[in-house]
Amino acid sequence: MKKRALFAAAVFSALLLLAVLRRYCAGEARGSAGTYGALPEDLGTEDPLAYLAEDFTVREGFSTNLPLVVLETEGELAEYKYFSYGEEVSDGTIDPWTAGHIRIISGEGGRNTLWDAASYTGDIVIKKRGHTSFAYDKPQYLIKLADASGEPCDADLLGIGEGNGWVLNGSMADKSMLRNYLACRIATEASGAAMAPDCRFCEVVRYEDGRYVYQGVYLLMESVERGRDRIDIDEAKKKNVYTSYIVRRDRYTNFDPMLDTYGRINGLSEEWIGLKYPPKRKLTEESLAYIEADFSKTEQILYSRDASVFGVYDKYIDVDSFVDYFLINEFFGNYDAGQHSTYMYKESGGKLKIGPVWDFDQAMNNYYAQEMEPETLAFQTKPFFENLCRDKAFIRRLKSRYAVLRRGALSEKHVFSVLDQAADCLKSAGQREWFRWAADYLDDSFENAGNYYLYDYERDGITISRFNDDYEQELYLIRTYLHRHAGVIQGELTKLLETAEYDTSARSQNGRLLLVIMLLFLVPSVLIHRKGA
Repeated sequence: MKKRALFAAAVFSALLLLAVLRRYCAGEARGSAGTYGALPEDLGTEDPLAYLAEDFTVREGFSTNLPLVVLETEGELAEYKYFSYGEEVSDGTIDPWTAGHIRIISGEGGRNTLWDAASYTGDIVIKKRGHTSFAYDKPQYLIKLADASGEPCDADLLGIGEGNGWVLNGSMADKSMLRNYLACRIATEASGAAMAPDCRFCEVVRYEDGRYVYQGVYLLMESVERGRDRIDIDEAKKKNVYTSYIVRRDRYTNFDPMLDTYGRINGLSEEWIGLKYPPKRKLTEESLAYIEADFSKTEQILYSRDASVFGVYDKYIDVDSFVDYFLINEFFGNYDAGQHSTYMYKESGGKLKIGPVWDFDQAMNNYYAQEMEPETLAFQTKPFFENLCRDKAFIRRLKSRYAVLRRGALSEKHVFSVLDQAADCLKSAGQREWFRWAADYLDDSFENAGNYYLYDYERDGITISRFNDDYEQELYLIRTYLHRHAGVIQGELTKLLETAEYDTSARSQNGRLLLVIMLLFLVPSVLIHRKGA
């Protein structure tokens, strides 16, 4: 019987050791996979433009395979800010929000018309949103839901989950209309719902002056906010100084409290840290001071060039979230992230997490200033990651995690399958989008201030234009970039590993090894002791 007990203990210990090593070496799925499902192919056979007039009025008979979002506002939306030398400047508008009404039509029959029953209807306040995209001809919108009394309320729109704030993202920088959807869905599948906002394709129509005016293809997205179906952290209370919080690294804005943190004060970061949560109505001077001090403490660790100080960073940040954030943005070539639109959050008493990912319209070789180089990495130059990538332990985790993701969510087969699904879903809607914004999409003159242009580049003394007026070519550019870039990431991480100057793994590995050794000896001895007893 003793032999059986020893054998069982040995098997148990071996399985335990394997589980520990597998977790350490490879990582595992992070959280739930959100609410995404397969996109249905557009099987419509009618001319997609048959029911759009030249002035973009929607005629009776119009239908779509996508949900319809109908907006009605009480007047024009405010042009409440402008940009000077890259900085956001308020025009002095105290309240940029406009009252309005939203109606969402999303039936189960496969086609939606403006005359169908609504799946959601309610009051809203709405404003234009974006930084660079604020000036584009095609506007993007931030919406907050309100109840009949005008008070903020939460609702589940299109099965995404409950929330008050919603984004209608339709950046005309992305002629494919796919970049944000593709990246957000894959990020959610790779790392769980906390890593990316859920989103749904839809077509937006504005009701004005007694007619419906077609606006184009959009993504209805969750905004970044606290909530059970958003960033699920404790609710802030004025009496709790040591509050949970959400911050964003970005440009200066007048609409969020700007924090005086260690990195900004000491010139280690050109960007600002803005406070997204708690809201101003729940923010006290004491809690603001705590957030500044707490985030500054983490910055001191992550920016430190002292190995003994930097080496304890895993006590302050959730390393798994930083690993996945790096890999997702690097995979898609989203090099605006890390510096801009970079969200981080912290549960009271917990570690700092990074995410959700955001804003991929200039990713995948769509950066206006230059062609992206698929054979190199760039995310290791971003704030925080510049120092993290000097640590061999962090890079080993990047390599191990990337190997796992390449067999699943980041596999070429899966990514291209999602890309093809999305393109098939937008067959008709995409044609309407290009018709609606043809004055921008087909304009290569560089004279249209409301358009997004890709700069030409020189090669072998020849000027090569990056202007593109063909939708299939847009998809080809995305596939080509992802194929070439994904294949070199592992090798480039190996090069980073070889040049990294720190190795914080010795301390953590010794701790794990000691735990495993203790378990290997403790479990059999306990079993034998029990048997002897």
